Amino acid sequence: MQFFVDVLLPLPLPKAFTYWVSEEEYNFLLPGHRVGVPFGKNKLYTGLVFKKHQVAPQTYTPKSIEVILDEFPIVQAHQLEFWSWMSDYYRCSLGSILRTALPSAFLLTSETTVTKVSDAEVDWQQLSDDAFLVMEGLEKSDLLIEDIQAIVQRKRILPLVQSLVELGYVEAVQSLKEKYTPKYHRYFRIHPDHQSEVALNLLFDQLKRAPKQSELILALLQLQEEDQEWVKITQLKKRIASPSGILRTLLDKGLLEERFVQENRSLLPKRKPTDAAELSKAQLAAFEGIKAAWESHKVVLLEGVTSSGKTEVYFSLIEEQLAQQKQVLFLMPEISLTAQMVQRLQLRFGEQVTVFHSKYSIHERVEVWKSILHKSDKARIVLGARSAVFLPFKDLGLVIVDEEHESSFKQFDPAPRYQARDAAIVLAQQQQAKLLLGSATPSIESRYNVERGKYAHIQLLERYGAAQLPVIETVDLKEAHKRKSMKGLFSPQLFTAMEQCLSEGKQVILFQNRRGYAPLLECHSCGHIPQCTNCDVSLTYHQYNQQLRCHYCGYHIAKPVQCVVCSSPNMEVKGTGTQQIEEQVQQYFPHAPVERMDWDSTRGKRAFEGIIERFSSGEVKVLVGTQMVTKGLDFKAVGLVGVINTDPLLFFPDFRAHERAFQLLTQVAGRAGRSATSGKVLLQTFSPAHPVLQQVLNNNYDALYTQQLNERKTFEYPPFYRLIRIALKARDYQKVNQAAQWLADVLAQHLNSPVLGPVDPAVARVRNQFIKQILLKFPDNASRSQVKDIVSSALKSFEAVGHFRSVKISLDIDPA
Repeated sequence: MQFFVDVLLPLPLPKAFTYWVSEEEYNFLLPGHRVGVPFGKNKLYTGLVFKKHQVAPQTYTPKSIEVILDEFPIVQAHQLEFWSWMSDYYRCSLGSILRTALPSAFLLTSETTVTKVSDAEVDWQQLSDDAFLVMEGLEKSDLLIEDIQAIVQRKRILPLVQSLVELGYVEAVQSLKEKYTPKYHRYFRIHPDHQSEVALNLLFDQLKRAPKQSELILALLQLQEEDQEWVKITQLKKRIASPSGILRTLLDKGLLEERFVQENRSLLPKRKPTDAAELSKAQLAAFEGIKAAWESHKVVLLEGVTSSGKTEVYFSLIEEQLAQQKQVLFLMPEISLTAQMVQRLQLRFGEQVTVFHSKYSIHERVEVWKSILHKSDKARIVLGARSAVFLPFKDLGLVIVDEEHESSFKQFDPAPRYQARDAAIVLAQQQQAKLLLGSATPSIESRYNVERGKYAHIQLLERYGAAQLPVIETVDLKEAHKRKSMKGLFSPQLFTAMEQCLSEGKQVILFQNRRGYAPLLECHSCGHIPQCTNCDVSLTYHQYNQQLRCHYCGYHIAKPVQCVVCSSPNMEVKGTGTQQIEEQVQQYFPHAPVERMDWDSTRGKRAFEGIIERFSSGEVKVLVGTQMVTKGLDFKAVGLVGVINTDPLLFFPDFRAHERAFQLLTQVAGRAGRSATSGKVLLQTFSPAHPVLQQVLNNNYDALYTQQLNERKTFEYPPFYRLIRIALKARDYQKVNQAAQWLADVLAQHLNSPVLGPVDPAVARVRNQFIKQILLKFPDNASRSQVKDIVSSALKSFEAVGHFRSVKISLDIDPA
């Protein structure tokens, strides 16, 4: 009898591959175990056991696995079930999901080691100079590829290695290289032979002429008396300056003992829990309403105005789950939001909180994964961005999706292109957990699901603590420019409001959804605008390093001193970015400390926390930022929010533009007046009469919802129709055109629903790849799996056409 396992590889392959195992290995292995397997020519990969069986593959001879990497599965059966659903729904490979879901340190990389054949007779006279140096190095030890590159001082060395293999002098061996490095801490104690009172007296007599050694022994003794048998070196450093040399001397004398203990990295500062805040009547009604709604609905939508205290309701629901020894997943759309929420969660729940997101190192992510897998007390509440849906929960009781309307929950590239909110709903159902969606401005789709009875609906319509909603006003930029009363980017109304707010000791938030200094640099003489050489976009000017930079591919050049076309020195910046706003705040309000929160200023792991802490403490008076500053942050002293220009949000070419503009403006307005005094919001615009701005002024979400629903029904968009977007990319413009037209024609023949395109997207070339898009629409009540099967079949036919082999295709189900 033969035994086999199907192994998932971290590659975009259409299926798992079958490997032979011994009976002993078959009995030991379970789905979720990591194994090292050969795949392709002499290449090892870390794979994941997906299924065990005794059926040999018919089309190829299975290889055997090389190594078992785990004592127990690191992925659970219900996770594999969740991955299978995601693979089927979003039509992506399980290998792509594996690569996204697992921390990269779990996926050991294949490493080539070159060794000298022991009985090889080397003809040293016939070797080239490079080959001679390599063989000379191999006489001492085996070499890695990077070692050989260093010896011969060039990168392309594979032909050299191959020639030595063919001569029979060396052999190349593949092995798996561990990425995860555990963290060890040094501990010390006085040797047991010297711990008695008599022995200690003798020891201090012995060290009379070594006062520093005596001081360290005394410090150790004091710490050991505080119920610490072993003392951490960091504790010693607090008492003794530069103890390392002294410790080494005492160890050499046999007076101390040393040991190394593996400990998880400290991800969060320790905070002492405080008492829970008492819920208001409205919050208590929402809390009870949510629990009652879960009796009849799997999903509950909590719609609460900004600063209504939704977070405290979340905390009360979390408390109930922890009392039942359950785990809680708290999803947030932006990493920037986690810093403030972590602090609030820790003040309520202490050390039961952990965080998982992409800013953490590969080692830290492995440790968080293991803590959740082992249901550690320090990982009962998991706060994370969208990728946290892949974590190995063992007993999930509650999933909270805060700011559920945010497009950041959608993964764009690479595959899987999943929507974390929708995935969280499926995850909660599979694990029989409760699910709560929260937002001040729910997505049209979620509100429509309430209307259809799929979701329960609970509302919080008043701000906590009798705080008033901010006063929102529009400022007509046409009038300000006409009267020439603008001060830089600030209208008279905004400038005066900033002066008054700062003079009262309050804080200001300024919002502009574009980073950099200015979107483009233009020649005033001939109109030339520097473009990216790899993409169809203009270069954005960044003043802090005097560069023009492409935000798509990273291409950059120094700011030109004259036009490259006409040699004119008259180069002007056009448009507004966050750096320019920051500069003008410093110019007009020199005594008001200002900081900027955008992608450029928050690249470090702790950068978000630093900015938020400085603004929360009042150290910073003006915060300039992109949409990072609009979502869920709670600053009590903010008296004014200014939007520099609302028009790009209103006139963006997308069917969701008005919905997103309303959500973004309402959210940014919600940062003002979150205490007893009412705040003010000023929206600068050239279109003050725009319907969406009127809806924002009146805080009228229902009017927006009704209008959007009517428009989408008329023009066949979600929630009434489903969308699938297919993108084709290639370096050859003609080929991508032909390929897109061929695919659109095939789809049109087999689908009864509209096939729109192929068309050029807004940016039709990125990284020298030309792009074409096809959009499929089909009614919400149509069979989704049938439509997807037709699309998958058409894509298989496309892949069989040799002429289109260089064209890459990506499939996006339910594009954001």
